[in-house]
Amino acid sequence: MFVSYAMNVAEIITIGVASYVLGLALVYENLWYYVGLILTVVLLLSPINYRYSRVVLLHYLTPGLHYVPGSGD
Repeated sequence: MFVSYAMNVAEIITIGVASYVLGLALVYENLWYYVGLILTVVLLLSPINYRYSRVVLLHYLTPGLHYVPGSGD
């Protein structure tokens, strides 16, 4: 869950900076363009974030967790 949040924050910052660099001025009149662009990208990438956040959590943040056959008997 925390990995997914971190990935979303990284995407939001990346999209905001990229849109500024590509020419969308950072003024109050363009606020809804930024909000719409960021929400669209976050919603489009949410399935990818869900999958990769689980992979990162299981493989990198809990490396000592292993499946032991017969432990549930």
